[in-house]
Amino acid sequence: MHSRNIITYLLFFLFILYPSFHSKYAFSEDVETPIEIANPVFTTKGVNEMPYTIKAASGIQRGDDLELFEIEGKIKNRDNVWIYLNADKGNYDQISQIVFLYKNIEVYTDNKESLVSDEAIIDLQKDTITLLSNVEFKNQNNRIRSDKSVITDNFQNFTYFGNVRTNINNYPL
Repeated sequence: MHSRNIITYLLFFLFILYPSFHSKYAFSEDVETPIEIANPVFTTKGVNEMPYTIKAASGIQRGDDLELFEIEGKIKNRDNVWIYLNADKGNYDQISQIVFLYKNIEVYTDNKESLVSDEAIIDLQKDTITLLSNVEFKNQNNRIRSDKSVITDNFQNFTYFGNVRTNINNYPL
């Protein structure tokens, strides 16, 4: 008889109480409400950090992640050369300080160097820019096309991957 009461109690728990615990759990997983932002701007200028500014025409914030539209940015490297970037769309993770860029990406400098790509990842903490898919570098004398490029050392070191094609114009001294 005693085991029958335990079974009845367990069945009561499973069929009556468990759904209420389950529904309470489902409602506690509150999805963050997106917040629309007009003209967001993110800047930093620490003692040991290279200054950067990332701004956009508009954005949607979900927690620490921001979806950005019509992006412009600039980063100053150790040689005091400004590196500019433009993209139609991107995502910025404020905690990891990683920017993902999509569509019509252009990175260029005051030294008349230009890079274009379909996608890019900018890691502000590691000081790297990874250009993915249809990468093209141009300066006054050279043109390099590749599948992928990784830029490190404050825009000083370029590595190209995949199908790499190079046009180098040598002019007499």
